Amino acid sequence: MKHLISFLLLFSSASLFAKVTLPKFFSNHMVLQRDAPITIYGWADAGKTVKINFNNTNIETKANANGEWTIDFRAQKAGGPYKMAIAEDNTIILEDVYVGDVWFCSGQSNMGWKLEDALNGKEELSKANYEKIKLLQVSRTMAGLPQKDIEKGQWETCSPENALGFSAVAYFFGRELYQEYNVPIGLINSSWGGTNIEAWMSEDMMGKHESAKKVIAEMKNLNFSDLIKNYYKDFKNWDAKVDKLDVGTQQNWFDSTYDKSSWKTLNVPTFWETAKITPSNGIVWITKTFELSQKDLSDKELLLSIGRIDNEDITYINGKVVGQSRLKDLDRLYKISNTMFIAGKNTITIRIKNNGDIGGFRSAKEAIYLQTGQQKISLAGDWKYEIGTKTIEEVPVWQHPNLYPTSLYNGMVAPFLGIKIKGVIWYQAEANSKNAIEYADLFKDMITDWRSKWNSDFTFIFAQLPNYANQNNRWVTLRESQAKALELKNTGMAVLIDVGTDDNIHPIHKQVVGKRMAVIAGNLAYGKKELPASAPIFEKYKTEGNSILVTFKNGIFAPETPKSGISGFMIAGNDNKFYPANGKLQNDMKTIKLGSDKVSEPKEVRYLWDDAPGKVMLYNKDGLATPPFRTDGL
Repeated sequence: MKHLISFLLLFSSASLFAKVTLPKFFSNHMVLQRDAPITIYGWADAGKTVKINFNNTNIETKANANGEWTIDFRAQKAGGPYKMAIAEDNTIILEDVYVGDVWFCSGQSNMGWKLEDALNGKEELSKANYEKIKLLQVSRTMAGLPQKDIEKGQWETCSPENALGFSAVAYFFGRELYQEYNVPIGLINSSWGGTNIEAWMSEDMMGKHESAKKVIAEMKNLNFSDLIKNYYKDFKNWDAKVDKLDVGTQQNWFDSTYDKSSWKTLNVPTFWETAKITPSNGIVWITKTFELSQKDLSDKELLLSIGRIDNEDITYINGKVVGQSRLKDLDRLYKISNTMFIAGKNTITIRIKNNGDIGGFRSAKEAIYLQTGQQKISLAGDWKYEIGTKTIEEVPVWQHPNLYPTSLYNGMVAPFLGIKIKGVIWYQAEANSKNAIEYADLFKDMITDWRSKWNSDFTFIFAQLPNYANQNNRWVTLRESQAKALELKNTGMAVLIDVGTDDNIHPIHKQVVGKRMAVIAGNLAYGKKELPASAPIFEKYKTEGNSILVTFKNGIFAPETPKSGISGFMIAGNDNKFYPANGKLQNDMKTIKLGSDKVSEPKEVRYLWDDAPGKVMLYNKDGLATPPFRTDGL
């Protein structure tokens, strides 16, 4: 403190002509990476002297001809809170500064998924009080050139107020690390829902791809702020026009007495593309009749579930509104007074507005039901539909990062390349299902390039995509492509094949994701080699009569693993036709014997080789799941 006071007095009489400035992420409550040189940088008038006092050390430098300056402090052990003073003709005081571990947390919506929306999210949020966990929420920003600062964002202390809206995966990961290692943890959430990997890659990487070159060149002259403003203006006008043109609203199609006999039939749940509804954007009305008994109305409330809908719904029972939402990822669960129903035939009608998404129902048929006091009535199956906006023009093109390769690297990664980090956690790939094979090289290129740009071979831990049904095996391929990143050193893969929800791209069990990533970080980043970097993984196999013996490496299976009846395996003979196999765990706890009555001479093995493969039975003692694999791809 004595050094800091002397330092401030030194500048109290300085003339106030110029001002030193910093990137926004150098702020109160920030975390600086321990055991590495601490770099602070910013801007000032060219030639001006900038002085910094931090933790009893004074260092000064001059701003270069471009007004840029950088100061490096020696590596320090974990500690804090400290104060930092940065002065030129003005003085900036940063308080509550810690030295600890900084993790860059990035990807698409499953990384960005809010803490309060995770499993038991409201309770988890209420307990999110950690003085030594700091959170930095990066504003969603596209840019045509690499930026030196973020558009918005500053460090905050983890509290229920500041953790609201923050990444659930990042929070649970950081909480595990703090509780285990008791060092300050800084979490930078730099994520954007629905984004492909190309948006997160630099021009050095994407410039090698002919398909991206032209767009990257054009982006350098784009004003993304104006682009987005114009999009929202055009979208607002389109949205208003949709409501104005809706014939259903004009003719009261919600009325149960309206004649809907000429409407077409569709099977719910379904996407509009599957049902061949055109135009898919705009408003579609659907309706169904169902019967209730007097006993069904004995409870005061009935529960209507219609799952997740793209994007907006207004739901009517017998002509009266009973629920509505504009959120596509919300499970519609409407509690409805029994007075809205009658004993006998009832009509449910839903006005669905799609504004540029897939359109239709995202949930499985099990999510479409009416729960009475007596029974659960499935509402899945045949409904009637009619299009309310047959003449609506196409929705304005959403100015999304997927249109602009490198845009998120430029706006949300490049600004941080000047600071030191402990590592990266990454949850992304869903948006690359259309180029799932190509993803393998893209992903490895991105990791290698980020490390090169940061000048560090930091730990990189990623989430392998969980179970998600009906993806035409695209997610199987994506998982295989992701796993190839393990060929790079100091990488870890959190296997989530048991964590997802078969009909929901956004599973809520984010605690498991964070914990598994933290276990892997223990091995790779914190030197706890007694912790595994993965569960047992496939090593080799050999044929033994009419069976196959599969051996795994990297530890053994958990003691509670069943000795027989292990599911998830399929084997094939020379015809390459795969059949389910029965698995028996051998005494060494790392070998499984497989056989099937339908395969007399087995040659190949697959494990959990499906978009949503069902029950998972192979784990290690730390709860990490064995990843999917196949031998026929070797």
